[in-house]
Order: sequence, then structure tokens, then C-alpha cells
Amino acid sequence: MHLILASNHLGLGGSESYLFTVAEQLERLGHEATLYGQELGSGADLARSRGIRVVDEGRLPPECDGAVVQDAAVSLDLASRYPRARQVLVAHSESFDLQLPPQLKGLVDCIVALNDRVADRLRALAVPVRVVRLRQPIDTERFVAGPPLPDRPRRALLLSNNPVADRLAMLEAACAGAGLELTRLGGDAGQSSDPRNRLVEADIVIGYGRSVLEAMACARAAYVYDRHGCDGWVTPGTYEEIESSGFAGRTGRKIADRETLRDDLAQFDPEMGPVNHDLVIAHHRANVHAQQLLELIGDGGEKAPVAHGGLEEMARLVRTEWRARMDAQALAAEQTRLQGERYLLEQRVPEVREEAKRQTAASFQSTLSWRLTKPLRAIGRLRTIFREER
Repeated sequence: MHLILASNHLGLGGSESYLFTVAEQLERLGHEATLYGQELGSGADLARSRGIRVVDEGRLPPECDGAVVQDAAVSLDLASRYPRARQVLVAHSESFDLQLPPQLKGLVDCIVALNDRVADRLRALAVPVRVVRLRQPIDTERFVAGPPLPDRPRRALLLSNNPVADRLAMLEAACAGAGLELTRLGGDAGQSSDPRNRLVEADIVIGYGRSVLEAMACARAAYVYDRHGCDGWVTPGTYEEIESSGFAGRTGRKIADRETLRDDLAQFDPEMGPVNHDLVIAHHRANVHAQQLLELIGDGGEKAPVAHGGLEEMARLVRTEWRARMDAQALAAEQTRLQGERYLLEQRVPEVREEAKRQTAASFQSTLSWRLTKPLRAIGRLRTIFREER
């Protein structure tokens, strides 16, 4: 089959990583996979470097057998171009509405939810579409087990594109209290097209979503904590609950303050490494996920054409909304960063004032007038001592 895997924007986020992973697995099965983005960001170059075919709007093939889409914009676009191609939408978020399917009957043939939280949201949509629950796929031949974990952890890695200042401050204090060196990757700490080396260098990886699963595949201890909350350690006992919520810190099973984080990190066990690796192998292999997607694309027979009225215009409007949302998110992230910087600067105000006083005094004492009047100040001190003795 010739399949198109599409997303409005191809950057370096978790949903793009999902598409790259699936495209490689489909190619291994002999299918032709074309990655399509209406906005080709830095992820497009990464995909090409891994041998994935990437096209923009002007280079789409004339026909395809099916499409795997991730948002409303490309869903509408490809439905207009390929009215008889079956379409599977993979939903990654229950809060970002542009990643939900368009509410037009017959447009999407099936929706894949990668956790129960998103699946519940999809089942509440006005236009009923079959929802299939699959698990997040990880390429277990790229993300392989690193060296054994030490008895006592030394290094922790926060792998996140979205840390916020107050939570980051709590985490830094907790790691310091637990004797851990904390490093960061993602967001304003710098993104990486291939985090594998950083993962295997860490003893503990802290984050959410795919980053947690990639760390587990590398046999690292994994702690779920990010901007939305804390789920704590992934273990055989907590895996099912945390996985059902998408490794997103939203189960409500733990409300973490600085002391909770510090005490949790002290519960590190080196056996978490091999156990986490085995959990990913058992439940998240990308090759199995690709086979499941192919079954969904091919199990419905020929698709009835979807009426074209207004699809092109709807696609344009959704693209416009998408850009506005992305701009708003970028502005909100910048505001959060600036608020964090302002908070840190405000904490330093007393220290800066004292330092300014010291520098002013030192600067004055180095002047010629200060040196010339030194004998007079000495005489004044002697007179004061003489009076006190009398």
C-alpha cells in the first residue's frame, strides 16, 4: 500500500516522533510511506536524514491507498485530495482541539487513541467514529538498554520541552537534597534530534509522554513529572495506571511538593532499569503498532466518497487557527519564561543592593580625597578615644 502520514507542522515534538517511528516500520513491511507536512519545520530534515520520504503540498502523489493523520487541517486537506482513501486519525491530545477529528460524518474512518484519557474525550464527540485504543509505539531497536544502573544514582535528566519555573525550582532543590546532579534537555535548554546518548548517560530520567517510554526502553529509572503534575516512579505496580493516562502526570495519584520529590527520588532502585525495559518490550514495540495500523486501514473495505463542499475552505480556516494557536502558545511560553526570570531577579535584589553598597564604598576609598583625609580621620578617632578615657 501507498500510505501518507500527515501532520500540519513537522517539528521535533512527541507527535512528530510518533510519525517518524511509524513511517520507518511501514517501510520495513514493504509499504510505501510518504510523510506530508503543510509546514515543514526542523523535523522534516531529521526525517529525511533517517531515509523517510518527506513532501510538501506541491509534491503530494496523485493517488494513495490510505492516510494516517494527526490533526484536523491535514484530515480535511487529504480528504479533499483523496476522497476514496481510508483515513485513520491518531489523536495525541484531549485539550488541543485542532488535533481532534473534524466533525463531518464519513470524513475519518477510525480514530486511534494512545491513552484512555484521550479515548474518553473522543467518545464524547458529536459525530460518532470508531475509537481504537492502541499504546504509544517505541522503536526498541533504536532505543536499547544502556549500562546497568548503579546502586546509588548520581545523575538525573529532565527531558521536557515545557518546564515551568516554579516546578523546575522544586525539582532542582529535590535533586540537590537527594545528592543528584540534574541536567536538562528540551525547550529552552536546547532540543536534540537524537536524545539516546543523553538518556543512557542518566541514571534517572524525569519527564512525561514519549520521553518516559524512550528512557524505559534504554533501561533507565523513569519518574513522571512535568508541568501538569506528578505520577512518580514507573514500576510494574504503577505502570497500568500511569500508561492509561498517557504518562502525563494527570492520574492524581500523587501531589508533589519539594519534600515529596526528594523522598521519592531517594526510593531509587537499580532494578527499575531492566524492569522498565521489559515493560516497553512487552507493550510498546513499534513494529507491532504498525501492523495494528495496517489492519485498521485495510479492514473497512472501499470507502464511500465524502462530499467536497467547503472542504478546501475549512482546511484553510483550520490552518489559520493552527498558526494562531501556535503563536499563542509561543507567547505564553515566553511569558512564563520571563516571569521566572523576573522572580529570580527579585530574589537577588537584596544581594545586589548590598554588593552595590560595598562597591561604592570600595570605589570611594580608592579616591585621592579619601587618601588625603586619612590622617584627619585618624586624629578624629584618637580624640574620640581620649574623651572616652577621661
